[in-house]
Amino acid sequence: MDNITFEQLPQAVSMLIEKVGLLTDRVEKVLGRTPQQNGEGHNLLTLNEVAALLDKSASTIYAMTSDKRIPYHKRGNKLYFFENEIIAWIEQGGTSGVTNESEIEKRLEELRKGKKRKPRSLQQQQENPNTAVL
Repeated sequence: MDNITFEQLPQAVSMLIEKVGLLTDRVEKVLGRTPQQNGEGHNLLTLNEVAALLDKSASTIYAMTSDKRIPYHKRGNKLYFFENEIIAWIEQGGTSGVTNESEIEKRLEELRKGKKRKPRSLQQQQENPNTAVL
């Protein structure tokens, strides 16, 4: 990408951020810094490390966290990933942990309850477009 157009700018910036994160991680490894760990000894991964591990972009990982498709922890504006949880998630086939039929039905029912519906007045107006709603 020698000449970047305005339309290509968001993609180029995203790619640069991802590459800088990967380079930072590599420099820290070369300098001998150990990965951050919590009290139980689980390796704490950065967003860029998770993206590299899954061969996805950082924006895809953000989308997966907002859809709760990947295990993560959030404190304030910061996302945290534990390596053992990500590995277990991969071993489960990248699912959100739903394993049997009853859990699938329960989750489906929760999704149905959370679905937003149109107000009755709008539903009636769509059924009978010639009637005015006051």
